[in-house]
Amino acid sequence: MEPFKKKDPEVEASEIQKAIKNNIARPSKPVKFTWKGAADFLISASNTPLRNYQLQSLMDKSLPRITDLAEGRTKPQEKDYIDFFEDMEKSVFGAAQSLGYSFGDLVTTGIDIAADTNLTKKLDEEYEKNKIESPETFIGSLNKILIEYGLPGGAVVKVLSRAKKLFKGKKAAQAAVATGAAANTVNIAKRAGYMATAFGATDFIVANPDRENLVLEKENEEGLSGRDLALARFRNRIRFGAEGTVVGAGFGLLGRPLAKIATVGAKYGLMKPAGYALKGADLVVRPVTYLAANIPGSATAGKKIRQASSFAIDKALSTAITLNPKKQLPEFSKWRMFSIKSSDPLEERLKKIDNFLAGFRSLGRQTGLGFQFTTGAKREIKARSRTIEKYLESLDKKAYDLAKSFEGQYNTMTTSPASKEYYLDQVLSYLKGQTKKSALPKILQQTAEDLNKEVIQSKKIFGELLPQGDLKNFILNNVKTYMRKSFSVFTNPEYMPDKKITQGATKWILENVVKKNKDLKESAKTLKTSKMTDAQAQNAFAESLMNKILTHTKQDGIDPLKLLQQVSKNQLRSDKLIKTGEELPDAIKRLLGEEDNLKASVLQTTSHAITQSVNKQTYDALAKIGIEEGWLYADEAAATAARAFDAVKVGELKGLGILKSNISKLYASKDMAGALQGVPGTFDNWIQSSAYRNILQFKVATQFGKTVLSPATQVRNVTSASMFPLANGHIGGRASVTESIKMVVDDIFGAGKVIDETKFIKNLENKIRLGVIDENIVASELKAVLQDIRAGAKVKNLDSVLNRLSKTRMIKTATRIYAGGDNLWKWYGHEYVKSQMRSMYKNVDDIARWTEEITGRRFVRNNTFTGAKKTFEDALDEAAAWQIRNTYPTYSKVPQVIQDLRKLPFGNFVSFPAEMIRTTYNIVSIGLKEATSSNPQLRQMGYRRLLGAFVTLGGAEKGASAIAQNLTGITTEQIDAYKRSLAAPWNSRAAILPINTWKDGKGKAINFSYFSPYDVVTQPVRAALKTLEEGKLKQRDAEDVAFNLFLGADGPVRKLIDPFVSESIALEKISDVIPRGLIVGGRGGETKTGSKVYSPTDSGPTKFIKSLGHIIKGVRPTAIDTGSKIIKGLEKDVKRGGQPVTLEDELLALFSGIRIINVDVPRTMEYKITDYNKKFRSVTTAEKFFSLQDYKRRGPLVIADEFRDIQEETFRTNQDFYFILQDAIRVGVPERELRKLMRDRGMSVRTIKKLLKGKNIPYTAYKERMRDRVKEAEKIGEEQGEGKVNKDYFFPKRLLKDIEKEYKDKELNTAPPEIEPVSEAPVEETTTTASLPEPVIQTPPLPNTPMPVIRTAALPGTNTNLTRTQQALLSPEEQVIASRRT
Repeated sequence: MEPFKKKDPEVEASEIQKAIKNNIARPSKPVKFTWKGAADFLISASNTPLRNYQLQSLMDKSLPRITDLAEGRTKPQEKDYIDFFEDMEKSVFGAAQSLGYSFGDLVTTGIDIAADTNLTKKLDEEYEKNKIESPETFIGSLNKILIEYGLPGGAVVKVLSRAKKLFKGKKAAQAAVATGAAANTVNIAKRAGYMATAFGATDFIVANPDRENLVLEKENEEGLSGRDLALARFRNRIRFGAEGTVVGAGFGLLGRPLAKIATVGAKYGLMKPAGYALKGADLVVRPVTYLAANIPGSATAGKKIRQASSFAIDKALSTAITLNPKKQLPEFSKWRMFSIKSSDPLEERLKKIDNFLAGFRSLGRQTGLGFQFTTGAKREIKARSRTIEKYLESLDKKAYDLAKSFEGQYNTMTTSPASKEYYLDQVLSYLKGQTKKSALPKILQQTAEDLNKEVIQSKKIFGELLPQGDLKNFILNNVKTYMRKSFSVFTNPEYMPDKKITQGATKWILENVVKKNKDLKESAKTLKTSKMTDAQAQNAFAESLMNKILTHTKQDGIDPLKLLQQVSKNQLRSDKLIKTGEELPDAIKRLLGEEDNLKASVLQTTSHAITQSVNKQTYDALAKIGIEEGWLYADEAAATAARAFDAVKVGELKGLGILKSNISKLYASKDMAGALQGVPGTFDNWIQSSAYRNILQFKVATQFGKTVLSPATQVRNVTSASMFPLANGHIGGRASVTESIKMVVDDIFGAGKVIDETKFIKNLENKIRLGVIDENIVASELKAVLQDIRAGAKVKNLDSVLNRLSKTRMIKTATRIYAGGDNLWKWYGHEYVKSQMRSMYKNVDDIARWTEEITGRRFVRNNTFTGAKKTFEDALDEAAAWQIRNTYPTYSKVPQVIQDLRKLPFGNFVSFPAEMIRTTYNIVSIGLKEATSSNPQLRQMGYRRLLGAFVTLGGAEKGASAIAQNLTGITTEQIDAYKRSLAAPWNSRAAILPINTWKDGKGKAINFSYFSPYDVVTQPVRAALKTLEEGKLKQRDAEDVAFNLFLGADGPVRKLIDPFVSESIALEKISDVIPRGLIVGGRGGETKTGSKVYSPTDSGPTKFIKSLGHIIKGVRPTAIDTGSKIIKGLEKDVKRGGQPVTLEDELLALFSGIRIINVDVPRTMEYKITDYNKKFRSVTTAEKFFSLQDYKRRGPLVIADEFRDIQEETFRTNQDFYFILQDAIRVGVPERELRKLMRDRGMSVRTIKKLLKGKNIPYTAYKERMRDRVKEAEKIGEEQGEGKVNKDYFFPKRLLKDIEKEYKDKELNTAPPEIEPVSEAPVEETTTTASLPEPVIQTPPLPNTPMPVIRTAALPGTNTNLTRTQQALLSPEEQVIASRRT
């Protein structure tokens, strides 16, 4: 007998089966498939995500279908069955909601921990309020689980898979392979670790409060809020993830069969729902754009509208230019073909207009096809050079690793040491044909072979393009071994040989050149002095020749081989043809700084060969195209026949080196020839000045430090660039962001580590050739200005320092990282567009038709540089790249005017706003072209692009704002009030998102506009709307509003042009400290925002030290400031304004690019109150009201007008401050707090009360000063013997008192009445003083005539049409005249 009764196993099994049957196998109601359910599912799948982009739509039941699925909502009708499709809706949207909640919870938890906000609790409340019901069927429940876990699980598995590949190939050369039991143990451990990581990471991501733990007890979250709740929630996530880690490790330990099942399941089953979830955004856009693209007649109607618009514009332009509405203008593309010396006045006028417009377009003065060829050439040179550079980087890294590995073995006495240079020299010997590939270390062989192929190809193309002669024959006969000699004089701008070498070269020249040439010996005699012998004179002449050789070879833009040939022929008097540089005498080679290393030799051999070859091929193609298009002419007669009367011979062009092109013999208009030759502009001449160059260097160095060397800006550069694909509708599963990240990371850090290096480098070369990557605006602009500076440098001082800095590894890596943030999204965008077009077009002819329809150019079917026919893949690549270059910011598309502006000391990154304006226009323009195409798939692509533009240019901001407001409870009115009156100037026109609840006017927010690159386009529009809105709110008149629109600091025009004309970062800091009046722009120790750099009472040395500190602080790299702020955060320091520096905020700014705005309205109000008091006291500062200046013409009526102006200025000061007070109250500052702040700053209780009630306080502090004015007048009268003063003339008390009463308690929130200035009519004042100099008046005054009795009528009456002052002072006759005039 057992002490306890055990349960019958059969009964237990039956109970389990029953539970399964009841809870899983069979739902509580029958399942049906209904047409209505299917229709609802399809409608909600296509419409809901688009309409649900604002959270508010779910709250106010504007989404009836999804609202029906939410728990606790009244259903239209309770069913006695389960609709299968409705259950699937619950599973899909419930999973999306749950997953969104998990991700949202992870984000809000992080923010709450950092900022001590309460977003997590708010999110919980919203989720519980709108939670979608759980599915009732087993399939529905399973589908929900698969989606919830599949998406993050898929992402984690992808990351781990890539990591495995990376680590697997990292040290293949040195890896020791284990065998037997040890190997099995290692493999099991690896599997366990892999699955543990995958499960743990997935569980950590999907964890939310609804999920229960298996073993570890959850921490109780009840009653917690803010940071406490966030920390508890985060610890629970870690517990949930830990359990997943254990389960995952168990899967790994169960062995290969189960692992295989899991892998296959993940690949073909479990991750399928994740794929659908990943394409969720595409499911939003695809049905909507499909329906729009297939509306009957939409394409035809769209084309008609475009044609009508084009016709209207053409007519308007034609009428404006020709003054004849019936005259038709030639096609715009033809204007640039005309001549400014044309006999046709219209052609002359159109050419002048086109010349002006040329500076503002990417094409400049070229035709579309011409621009395509020239920019294609630049990209080809950059791509091929980059490929060689990548192979050299890889060899350098692998040689370094080899050297380090042997160094380690040498330290253990197993082998001899070897250096990196030793291995690189072996590769150079291989390239010269002196060593076989098999003699190289195995790890170097493939890369060395790939590099050799590139070098040979460059040499072969160059050799074939050379003119007939010995050099051409030599290179082609030795194409596999030909390598140019490299010299420091060409590669190092600072190179200068030491004395011993110059003496040796001088001696050789003396013995082998001067003494062997009679004419040189004769020339040497001209240097001879009375104290010199012939030998000394010859030695001096030889030294001059030596210096001439050094000077001659230090020329930029000329092929070094050509320079060496000139030196050999002209200075050394040698007939020997210089083919590599090795032919020069040893003494001369040493003088020029011979180099014998891999990088120098390869670059010297290939760089000029590639540049000259590509340029010749391009110029030859342009010669053919130019003749066909009619902008090049075979001779002067052909130019005259074409009415190009200013045509000139094109002549020799830069970049051809020792090659020749047919284009040099042709003729072109003066403008076109100048464009081909690259005539330097005004600013290029300025750069020749050392002082101007130093200013530019200071500007560039500062900008570099504030962008490329700023960790937060680097992060924000990556995140904000994600808006480019969004603006074009490039979202969904057509391309992989992960793959793009991998390619960019490999490009920056993968030298010598990439597994399939050859394929990767070729892929990279192709993207550069197409102009997809390496076109970052900021990095390219900085590089271009530096090149301009170096090109203009003659004296090496600061230029040398800049040159050294720009070539350091740290600077180059930082620049590559910055450009990588741009490359990432362009790579993704290019792959996305290729995928789109591949599904639409099937052959080259299709792409040719697309090219003509969308780009307006004919498709070139042969490669310009190889002559090969383009394949479908080539054509597809080009078409997709054209879209990226024209809709994503691309530096090579920056117009000439903007390129010139970058050479000025003012403006900050002028290329970026210019490109944002261009690409935004193109997105809409190309989208409209696509949307009106005859191809429905292309129409859908166009609608997708237009939808992306709509979201980016406004929708995203509104959506983010709505979500932020819903989560924090902050209203639009509060945000508008804060921006209008209380925000910093740079936030006043931005999109501000609150991240917590603002209590008593204190809280936190972020500037969303800071992340949107399209803010440059949207901010002027936003500024215009806000300016008009504020003008209406403050009842400003039209003139004020117009001024603010066009010239106001926050107006749209200023917002648009500021990036181009504002002070550069460096110049601004210098202007702050320059004394006022010393030079234009000096602010005398005060910043633009009013902060003091130094006090006027500071001593000279103190001012200098403070000024220097201000400049250094302003221009130093942001990385230094970031480190300083983090230290302050650790020490819990405070900012200059008294706000605490928090470590959480600084770390958030560092790792996310998000800078928290500390909203502290009470503290802001302290400054606003001080500013108001200052303004109120200074309303008469700029007026001559109290002065006796011009008193003869400033009688009582003029004084009254001036006094009214003062009262009007006072009214506006009061009104502005009243609106600030009202906005502070709207934001949440209690009125009692405002009263206290104003009292603390010396304001009276009466003044405070009136201002809060919106009552005006007129200016009253004038009486004593006006009495003083009368006294001064009496003195003048006594001095000049004029007699007694008429006091009412100099101090019209009654008039001023009436005006004061008029403004007393005037409502501050109403429009001021229309006031007619009394002095605008030529009515002269009367005076009772006969002896004072008489003012110009209508009636001469009588001696000692008393003032007339003044009648104080109220306002202008309907009978008289006169103002109060006119009625009071004018005689009846004068009143009649004034009334008639009025």
